[in-house]
Amino acid sequence: MTASEKHLHLISAMRRALRPVARLLIRAGIRFDEFSTIAKSVYVDSCIRDGELPRPISRKRVAVITGLTAREVDHLIDSDGDLTETTPTSRTALVEILHRWHTVPEYVGPYGIPRELELDTPSDRCFSSLVALVDPKMNAQIILRELLRTGAVARAGESHFRAVSRFLMVPDSMSREMIEHYGDRMSRLATTMEFNLDPCHTEKRLDRRVIADRGLSVSLLPAFEKYARDKAIDFLLELDNWVSTQGEPAASGPETDERVGVGVNVFLYSAPMPFGALQHNRSDNNGMSKE
Repeated sequence: MTASEKHLHLISAMRRALRPVARLLIRAGIRFDEFSTIAKSVYVDSCIRDGELPRPISRKRVAVITGLTAREVDHLIDSDGDLTETTPTSRTALVEILHRWHTVPEYVGPYGIPRELELDTPSDRCFSSLVALVDPKMNAQIILRELLRTGAVARAGESHFRAVSRFLMVPDSMSREMIEHYGDRMSRLATTMEFNLDPCHTEKRLDRRVIADRGLSVSLLPAFEKYARDKAIDFLLELDNWVSTQGEPAASGPETDERVGVGVNVFLYSAPMPFGALQHNRSDNNGMSKE
């Protein structure tokens, strides 16, 4: 494939990838000029920080590579893009608390069922001590209210609480937690895809899929989604259990090995079938392909 063909195919791929992003931004009332400022800032930041250009790097060269004017590059660098970083939510901590409630022996009862806990008694095995395992500075009462709100934890009598889910499901579709979740998942998926497209990386990261080659009848979608959800949960629980056996970072002293953020995400998609595929589907049986 020639360079011009690669360019054309990549532009086409980005157009498809940006379509759902554009829908979300329009729905949220974010104008194109705001999106444009974000894109310009990311272009400049990537040129400078991601090592794509040989060192030393000049502002003039950044302008040439990105296609921005020298004035725009100067403004974005000097003002740090005029972008305000948001304060992280407690979502990551909530997920870890649920994980530990299901895996730390002191908090797990017979048959692997999480124990029902009181807020602060006994002091060595209560909800407050569980929260302290994740972060001693967190307010256990606030964390408990959040877990009750999401439905991951329920009351058990007057003073006890039980974990009813190992997964955190935030009920508000456009809450801070869900928007943060969206940013995390989109960036991680894109990072994996970009890594695998880099010819310098001969060992590729996990990226597999199963698709219905000729699509499925709309009436079968709920059954397929339930089957996929059940199987995915079993698989993710196995991974979660494996991770929990690998030990914690050293409480003191230098790390003997570098630590990296790592995980596996699973999602189901549903999209209209191309017209040609629908025509072909009339004479062929439905099939599934693995890649």
